[in-house]
Amino acid sequence: MVALDNSALFGEGHARFRVTLAPLVGAIALVAAMLVIGAILARGFSENGFRLGSQLAWRYASFVFFAALVAGPALRIAARFTHAPTSEALSRKLVWGFCASYGVYLLSVFLPNVVQPSAGATMMVLFGAGLALIMAAAVAPLKRLGGKPIVSDKVRRVLLGGAAIYFWLSYCLMALARISGPHRPDAFYGISLCLMVMGLLVRYADRWFTHHDAQQAPAVNAASV
Repeated sequence: MVALDNSALFGEGHARFRVTLAPLVGAIALVAAMLVIGAILARGFSENGFRLGSQLAWRYASFVFFAALVAGPALRIAARFTHAPTSEALSRKLVWGFCASYGVYLLSVFLPNVVQPSAGATMMVLFGAGLALIMAAAVAPLKRLGGKPIVSDKVRRVLLGGAAIYFWLSYCLMALARISGPHRPDAFYGISLCLMVMGLLVRYADRWFTHHDAQQAPAVNAASV
């Protein structure tokens, strides 16, 4: 899980330009909400409608999570060969977009249990909401009025890495359970598992290039002396 622990979600490295992507988070959340609402309306506000809506939101959030995993590393790897610009803002906005879409999923799970609360569903929603909030807060530095960060970068990396590992494992284990279990064939779980593995490989490649550059830098400096 080394590749999931820190740098790729932070978008480390010197950003060559900044992009204002404020509408991106709202658009991601809006699509998730439309999927849930559409499923509920299609099934006539029945239990099956909420179940379908939560399933669609869960699946949609998995694709957003994959995009958040690979955006930073993929841009940095591409920049090595094409000199394309990188943007840490994009990675940050995608993480926030994932947290927002996952929040919509949790809301779709919670609403059917409002009348007859389920202890299991309530605990799952509270835990997931807390983890998503931690992830959203950890991806960007929170500063005091004096400009000093409230939480150190090291703590932020631990929190963000732990949340990323949890969600990555959730999608992988769910996919493995559905693939191996006696369920109806569903191509989504195979695609989801492939995306999670691909995301891990891209992040490993990014860390390898970073480590390789760090090793090459002292050699170059020594040769130039």
